[in-house]
Amino acid sequence: MKRILLIGGTGFIGKQLVQQIATEQVEIFLLVRSKSKAIKLFEESGYLHRNLLQFVEGDLTKEGLGLQEEDLQQVNKSDVIIHAGGPMNISISEKQATSAFLNGAKYVSEIAESIHVTKGLEHFIHVVGYMSPFNDDNSDIDINVFQNAYELEIKNHYERTKFLADLYMRQQAKKVGYPISVINPPTVVGPSQTGSTEQVDGLGLLVKSMRKGLMPVVPGGRNYRLPLIANDALAKIIVRILNQQQPKSHTYTLVPDRQMELNVSELLRIMAESLNVKAPTKAIPIQIMKLLLNSGGSKITGIPADSLNFLTNKDFSNAKVKEVMGPDWFRTTSVKNFLPAVIADIDYRITYPHQQLDSRFNRVLIGNVVIYQTCGEGKPFILFHGLLSDGEDLFPLGIQLLEKTGRPVWIVDLPGLGRSPFQKEKSMMTALLQTVKYLLSQVVEGAHFIGHSFGALVLIAAHKDNYFRPEDSVTLLQPPVMKKVTTGFPFLIKKWTLKTASFSRIEKYCLETGLFSTVEQIPVDYIAKVKRSFTSPRILNTTVLLDEWLSSKKKKETNVGSKSNFEIIWGDQDKTYQTPIKLGEVKMLPYGHHFPLSHPNETAHVILENSKIETSLKNY
Repeated sequence: MKRILLIGGTGFIGKQLVQQIATEQVEIFLLVRSKSKAIKLFEESGYLHRNLLQFVEGDLTKEGLGLQEEDLQQVNKSDVIIHAGGPMNISISEKQATSAFLNGAKYVSEIAESIHVTKGLEHFIHVVGYMSPFNDDNSDIDINVFQNAYELEIKNHYERTKFLADLYMRQQAKKVGYPISVINPPTVVGPSQTGSTEQVDGLGLLVKSMRKGLMPVVPGGRNYRLPLIANDALAKIIVRILNQQQPKSHTYTLVPDRQMELNVSELLRIMAESLNVKAPTKAIPIQIMKLLLNSGGSKITGIPADSLNFLTNKDFSNAKVKEVMGPDWFRTTSVKNFLPAVIADIDYRITYPHQQLDSRFNRVLIGNVVIYQTCGEGKPFILFHGLLSDGEDLFPLGIQLLEKTGRPVWIVDLPGLGRSPFQKEKSMMTALLQTVKYLLSQVVEGAHFIGHSFGALVLIAAHKDNYFRPEDSVTLLQPPVMKKVTTGFPFLIKKWTLKTASFSRIEKYCLETGLFSTVEQIPVDYIAKVKRSFTSPRILNTTVLLDEWLSSKKKKETNVGSKSNFEIIWGDQDKTYQTPIKLGEVKMLPYGHHFPLSHPNETAHVILENSKIETSLKNY
């Protein structure tokens, strides 16, 4: 069994790497600052039960990696070292950068030398950014990086020390005699399956600026690009290199060919569309942009001038990567395929910095729309939420359906809301109906669709266009097809009202409109979440657009004519909409418009009773 010392295994790259390495016949020594925190992080992964992970508590910035003697003896049994550690913070001080990168390189290299002298180190793999100036041809430089004998033309402490650490580890590998593979990734984003990007200090800097309307220009224009790679693609090539039978020292630059990538203008256009804001069109030279940022613009935009160093107009040699992974690898792993989901995820994390996903739900992308799925057997329940909510607000209802039936539950984040990117279409309903199409293609044996409020209108429109098959069934919860009183405000006033609404005003609105019957029925943190949601231009603008559509066009696109025999459940405390008796038989409940949020257990019971679905006492 191959033994691997992994440094940085709890980080954004490292966690994905652990998932992929742990499928191999390996034993991983994971260097962590806190064993208890690391165990908690990985306890749900299943790897702990397979005895593949051995946590060793230490510190990259300390001699001997700060390891206790017993752990050091274990680490010295390693066959391979993978170094993907260090902070992701371009603004750290010179002292912090030197400690993390240069001193860290020294201490890791000392461990590597000790292993090689004792038993032979098979391979050293180092992950360092693609802008490092060192490669296989120019790293044979006889200098002492700790004495500043070699001055890089890079003023930023973060970059300079990382790159000097790269040079030092190459020097040590050659001196001691073990092979070193240096992997140069560009900016790393979340995995292709979800786009989940918890590291918001990279691409997130641009997202933060655009959210605030502070990205009016295109830095560098069409000649520049911001290369991106998904962390699962990065992990895949590390695993491939790890498994080489006779590794040799090489540099692997993971930057695609220019023609395969988005330029900065195209990147910002997709970013703006995903965030539902106006895209910048006027280009400005990089040097002028840096001058503006250094002159106070960084404080306004939140973008450090040095972060522009990650934009490039250069071409890079990636022939070695194509040799190892195949000539088509860059195309098949392109972030362009799921970039909107990455942007929406970063926006969501900025909007709700402390929100944690319920572990009972797995998150997937279907057509760049986020779907939360549980385990289960049989036809799935597929839930669509309404306005002033997102998919996570229906988690309690979904869990009730799962526990009562054992059937899987899928919950959708509608485009532009929750974690799903906005999708620009001629009609607001087009993107929503496309989501229904995607879902139907995934459930060939049928599903039970449940739509709440605006989500019910989506299902009505899909029914009108004959999307559903005989094996599908539909339940509508509070479909808003007819207002009791018609009210409306101009677009900008409604938008401004939402942005500036106080906690008490939102609560008052919920009670006045009958979203909830009483204050006690409002779920904990619901008002605070709604208030925070309007700090996101994506969620704010999408909410306003959908509300405009709801007021003006819904009659045309959701008018199904005569009775359609939908299963309808209605909260009779709704003060805004009338009971939709024309759509089918209605089951009445003594609650407000948002009863699926306030009373998930009762809602699940009535859904199953109306649909004559057998319940189970099995606990999932």
